[in-house]
Formats: sequence, C-alpha cells, structure tokens
Amino acid sequence: MEHVDRTTLAAIAFALTIADCQPALCADTADFSKGVTFQSDIVVDFGINPDKKAFTAIFAGLEAKIVTKSSPPIVTRTYSFVMPLSGVKPTTAFPIYLQGYIFNQQGANGHLIFTVNDQTTVADFTEPSDRSFLQQIDFKPGTASDLRVTIVLIADRDSATDAAVNLSVTAVDSDTEKHKKK
Repeated sequence: MEHVDRTTLAAIAFALTIADCQPALCADTADFSKGVTFQSDIVVDFGINPDKKAFTAIFAGLEAKIVTKSSPPIVTRTYSFVMPLSGVKPTTAFPIYLQGYIFNQQGANGHLIFTVNDQTTVADFTEPSDRSFLQQIDFKPGTASDLRVTIVLIADRDSATDAAVNLSVTAVDSDTEKHKKK
C-alpha cells in the first residue's frame, strides 16, 4: 500500500462526510412529504404537490368579522399548523405566501400577524378598504426541523360607530422551487 499524506486523508474524510450528509443539511429544497402533524381547529384543505416541494392550505372560515353595532368591538381569530421540514439547507430561503381579503369601513380596522417559526410580518388595515392582499415571508429555516405557522386576525371598531370590518385569510402556500428561479 502506498503512503497517503495528511492532505489526501483530509480530502477523503471531507468527501465521505459530504457523501453521508443528512438530507436536512445537504439538500437545497424542502420536502413537505410528511404533511401536517398539528393544526388548530379551523377547517383547512391541505394539498401537497406530487413533487413534495410545494404545499397549499385553503381556508374556509378563517376570518375576524364585525358586522353590526351589536357585535363586540373587538374580534380575534387564530390558526396554527406544523409541518415537518426536511431536505433543505439552513441557509436556503424560500417564500411562504399568505393570501386574504380585507373589507373595512371608516372607524373599523383589521390587523394581521403572520408568523413562520421566528419570522413575523404584520399588516394593519386602518384605511377603508375592499380588496385582496398578499403577505410574504422569505423563510430561512436555519436549524429548524419543521415549519410552525401561526396566523392571528384582529378586527376592531370604534364603539360609537356602526362601522363594519371583515378580515379573512383564504390561503397559505409555498413552492420551494420558486427561490431558485429568482
């Protein structure tokens, strides 16, 4: 057997480490094949693409709504889900989108808090609106082993008004391949 120097041994050890790398640390796109392992009590239709690189959650009834003066002046709704995350490098970022709708009159407000693990975005709808909206978090998993998504909706109005507000979330989705196409 020939003599092998330390540099060659180090290179071989490094190559073996990469060859044996765990998927969660070495791949560059997430795999959502395990589906949802926890969710709150709101009706949600979850779909995972056949390639396991994208998911969509469609909501039926995730809303905070005040419609009449006899309604409470503040209404809140929350929803959370957890989905195992595998096959993604800690430094990879991919978008997670939240879609919804806001209708509010003067004197009524909607507030949205959208959290994915340790990243949060907030939207305040204080001007009268009647429109769809889209919020985005460019999720960076770091060492996380799952996605922990929480959505908080707050509707409020001045008690002296009859102002109405309806803040709803219609979908949350992600496609980990989109980050590669930027």
